[in-house]
Amino acid sequence: MVASVDGQQRRPAVLGKPIEHSLSPVIHNAGYSAAGLTAWRYTAHECAEEDLSGFVAGLSPEWVGLSMTMPLKEVALDVADEVAPLAAALGAANTLLRLPDQT
Repeated sequence: MVASVDGQQRRPAVLGKPIEHSLSPVIHNAGYSAAGLTAWRYTAHECAEEDLSGFVAGLSPEWVGLSMTMPLKEVALDVADEVAPLAAALGAANTLLRLPDQT
């Protein structure tokens, strides 16, 4: 089985408030398991708009990306280092992705 591309743990997550209703961890972790990505673990974290910047700033290198639910889709643009043109035009983002050189 493949743990990950380089054998390191990977941590993606979904953030929002409220978040306990999210099925994203179940769905993503089933996919990771089916793909043999044993080092990947998708979690859910309750996070309010005013807490997003601190949450992102505190991420350790194994974090690879965050999915945003409401109310974070608009404020995600404020914490991103780069914003895709489509996200800027929409005024909202669904995902924050950490690129390899950002760890």
